[in-house]
Amino acid sequence: MGDQILKKILPAGYHENILSLLIQSPRILYAYWELSPGLKSALSEKERVQIRLNTGVSSFCQAYDFDLNEKNYYFKDVQPGMSYNCEIGTLNEDNLFLPLLRSNTIFAPNDLPCNPTNKVNSPSSAIFSPKTGS
Repeated sequence: MGDQILKKILPAGYHENILSLLIQSPRILYAYWELSPGLKSALSEKERVQIRLNTGVSSFCQAYDFDLNEKNYYFKDVQPGMSYNCEIGTLNEDNLFLPLLRSNTIFAPNDLPCNPTNKVNSPSSAIFSPKTGS
């Protein structure tokens, strides 16, 4: 009964173009999107539609073809401690990527709380360091 009420309250879509990138863990990022009927129709005429994960260091990190019925994607094995955004677009005749939708930029956190060689900022150094002085 509760599911039927939610289906009446929440629409299946908002007919907007949105692409969001979230952090699932330091090495996994989650992208979700909604494509308007117009953009979906335009993309359906294209031979290849891709989602790409970009970094500030290089032109892109990962690229994948996807089906227009999909609404999300997990980027795995990303490098922690870097900023990322993703784009949805098509490939033209020359195999050049043409971005049509860009996400927010996020910063993947480090997967360790501190640099293990940096003893000063190590949490264990504050707790287990021998006291000096009197």
